[in-house]
Amino acid sequence: MKNIFKKIFIVFVVTSKLISQTQPTYSNIDYGGSGNQRQMLDIYIPTNSKGPFPVVVWIHGGGWLGGSKSNVNGLFLLNHGIALISINYRLSTEAIFPAQIYDCKGAIRWIKANSTKYNFNPNKIGVFGSSAGGHLAALLGSAGDVKNLEGNVGGNLSYSSRVQAVCDWFGPTNFLTIVNYPSVIDHGSPFSPEGLLIGGAIRDNIEKAKEVSPITYVSKDDPPILIMHGTVDMTVPFHQSVELDSAYKMINHDVLFIPQQDAGHGGGAFNSDSTRNRVINFFKRTLLNNTSIKSSNELPTDFRLEQNFPNPFGKLFQYENPTTMIKYQIQKSGFVTLKVYNSIGKEVATLVNEYQNAGNYNSVFDALNMNLSNGVYFYTINYNGEIQSKKMIFVK
Repeated sequence: MKNIFKKIFIVFVVTSKLISQTQPTYSNIDYGGSGNQRQMLDIYIPTNSKGPFPVVVWIHGGGWLGGSKSNVNGLFLLNHGIALISINYRLSTEAIFPAQIYDCKGAIRWIKANSTKYNFNPNKIGVFGSSAGGHLAALLGSAGDVKNLEGNVGGNLSYSSRVQAVCDWFGPTNFLTIVNYPSVIDHGSPFSPEGLLIGGAIRDNIEKAKEVSPITYVSKDDPPILIMHGTVDMTVPFHQSVELDSAYKMINHDVLFIPQQDAGHGGGAFNSDSTRNRVINFFKRTLLNNTSIKSSNELPTDFRLEQNFPNPFGKLFQYENPTTMIKYQIQKSGFVTLKVYNSIGKEVATLVNEYQNAGNYNSVFDALNMNLSNGVYFYTINYNGEIQSKKMIFVK
């Protein structure tokens, strides 16, 4: 287990060192007011534009067990007039949850309280994190008004800890379901990253597991969110992001979910220019241009993937029903692939792989002779390079 945690930490250190050549404008600022190194932040100010600057706060990963503000991502935002602040927070080896979200909220309040001094726009603050940091970023977004998670770190309690945009890279979102899917980590163990964060095994701490889960607090007044997750991630199961995306889509929220095809827990597609541009465009839209995703061409408007029906499907109520219908609509001609994956990202079926004209389409997934096991599956449509995914449940 220790080797697994070490690998998680190395992923973030190696990835971050490749992109963290720029030195902070201001470093080791004590936002907590206690002198604790785990409650300090670094500030990076754009040099090619004038403020007040919108701010993106980077929250590092590391399983809530390791990592540092020096392992910073997002420096590419400086070239677009957005300041970057990288924060430390207390690790689970020092304090269990909710200490971590108390620290993050304390940092947000500090930024707002000191906005004049550093030429920040206090009304334009986004958060960006990966893995454990993605979890905390998503929680800042969904639990902006949850008093029990506010804390008083650093004071500045007259300022809100709400943020205006969230970018979540492969963060855990629902501790109650993370135990149900294959992973290189036994997430149900009291010694897992999740168990160490909440102070015990998930099954023995159900209320705590709900409290720590961003999906618990999803509501219509949450900020826009960009979610990215590798389809073959064996550390934080891909379905965690599917669940958060589904929860936001159910309330017609401003959410964009981009599965990273064949990517794992970071690396690969996450280091590509196209992924970087997705993040840039998201924060420019939400912090600089203030437009809805529905008016932005960042969201592909030329196709729509519907929920499959029935869902669940299989052997239900003593009736055999091994098929489910997947509906989608394309408004312009283009090349379409529609594939089904299991919960660890392995392809189990290709339903469509052809050039199609504009129109409404129904594709039938027949599991009768496929020897599938019970569980959650994902169907993913790729239309001219744009990807969307949804989940379905098979029972037999």
